[in-house]
Amino acid sequence: MSKEAKRPPAHRRESKSSWKIILAVLGAVCLIALLAVGAVMGYSMYEAGKVNQPEASNTAKTATKTASVKPSTPPPPKEVQITLAATGDVLAHGPVVQNSWKHGKGSHYIPAIEKLRPWIAGADIAFCHQEIPFGKSDKDSEGYPVFKAPLGWAKDSKEIGYDGCSTASNHTLDRGRDGVAHTIQALRAAGLGVTGSAETADAPRYQMYEITKEGRSFKLAHISTAYGLNQGEIPQYKQNPWLVNLTTDGQIIVDIARQARSAGADFVVASVHSGVEYQSAPSAEQDRIAKTLADSGQVDLYLGHHVHVPQPIRKIPGGVDGKGLWVYYGVGNLLSAMNPRQGVGTQAGQIAFPTITLPSSGKPYVSAAGWVPLIMDRVTLQVVPGYLYETPEGAGTNLSKATAARYLDNLRKVTEDQATELKAPPSADSTAQIKPLSS
Repeated sequence: MSKEAKRPPAHRRESKSSWKIILAVLGAVCLIALLAVGAVMGYSMYEAGKVNQPEASNTAKTATKTASVKPSTPPPPKEVQITLAATGDVLAHGPVVQNSWKHGKGSHYIPAIEKLRPWIAGADIAFCHQEIPFGKSDKDSEGYPVFKAPLGWAKDSKEIGYDGCSTASNHTLDRGRDGVAHTIQALRAAGLGVTGSAETADAPRYQMYEITKEGRSFKLAHISTAYGLNQGEIPQYKQNPWLVNLTTDGQIIVDIARQARSAGADFVVASVHSGVEYQSAPSAEQDRIAKTLADSGQVDLYLGHHVHVPQPIRKIPGGVDGKGLWVYYGVGNLLSAMNPRQGVGTQAGQIAFPTITLPSSGKPYVSAAGWVPLIMDRVTLQVVPGYLYETPEGAGTNLSKATAARYLDNLRKVTEDQATELKAPPSADSTAQIKPLSS
């Protein structure tokens, strides 16, 4: 058979070719459709990823911006001034006690010192010197030589603005061990801190206070010591020497100050009951103690009691960080019935009124030494700031201006001129918070 005889008809060849073309076109269309669907799905997944993940570039920018912002530095703490008031001996002489009953129910000594309230309540922290023990009631009192003060006087001390009291003196054991315990309990019940005597052998030999003012706080330790007892070293003291801090050795006071600093004290006050009675010049013993405290660098302030007359106020070399030590050798009496024949100094006294600065950094220190002159009117048994006698209105007592001027002249001469005499009390009661701390 010829080749032509075997060839299929023309229409069959054309039909087969057409199907091939159609299939090829359909395949291409399917491929294009698949690629389109894949592209759409990929784009959707990409967009979803963008939503769920932060942009890398934005994250980088944020990190760069954060790294470039420096943390703000807080301002330094505010510098704060704290005023301290300290007064002298309160003696329950017969006339003083009798007068204390004239002003309402019970025995109260506040009326005798009411005009000092702006200074005591206005100070940020105030210390009294409770030289004598308390009786068991207002009527349980006794005068010289073995004293016992009316019990109500403890609450009076708190009410007029005191925060604590020193108790070491030659009269601390006038009423024995029970008198010591009762006095401490009465003062603490009134809300006052106590230093100088103790109920137990393990009690600290200082009183710690936490002082807070204008958002700043620090701790102040108060130490109280005395040269000896009127009764000598009586058996109760020999058996229990912890009842009262007795010493004339300044180094012992320094050791107590170190104990207080180890317990967290930032500032240390030493109340020292020492000197020769009725002598305005500091004794050799007082000078020796003051020098020892100054040389130690452990004590910030010296407050003197006992001699019943005012003594000089001086700044001596040494002190904490070499800034010197302010020494109030003797602030005299606060309240008594002593006679001018015992010396004009017995009719005058001082309120020690130093200023303590708490710097923005560093330790608190005495930045100024002030004092307030006090004059006693023995007729009315009132104690008033001496400068009131120099005003047109007067002091409102029976004491003549001429007599008051004589007392003031002697007081200013004795006090000397290193410290500043103050004549304008704080305008309002202090807002500082004072907290006596227990051991």
